[in-house]
Amino acid sequence: MGFVMKNLSPGTRYTIGFLFWMSLYMAAIVFDGFYFNRHSFGIPQAPWLYVFAVMPALPIGGTIWVFLRFLDESDEFVRAIMTRRFIIATGLTLFISIAWGFLQNYAGVWRCDLYNVYMLFWISFGVVSPFVRSSQ
Repeated sequence: MGFVMKNLSPGTRYTIGFLFWMSLYMAAIVFDGFYFNRHSFGIPQAPWLYVFAVMPALPIGGTIWVFLRFLDESDEFVRAIMTRRFIIATGLTLFISIAWGFLQNYAGVWRCDLYNVYMLFWISFGVVSPFVRSSQ
């Protein structure tokens, strides 16, 4: 498998890696849904409670690793543009998350779960990408 993957372009390897980790993420979400809703296994007890609660976050680390590997394998132009997009999207995500936190504290807006921050980052990345076309 490793030999076949080396023959693929960095973009194709990124897509395959991202799909792999997202498949694990979805499987972890489904498993946790059954586990924590007591449909199959009963009420979890510590330490399994914490292990299963954190389980969906582990594939997210895998997607970040795949993205960083994509940057490492890409040419310097693509690397520079994608890095710039990543940094701008991170800043936008931090700004929105912090602003929303203050809105929750002082204006009484609805609470947003922290696991939505990852989704917000990729939405921010998609929004800024058409506007960041050069590395300057």
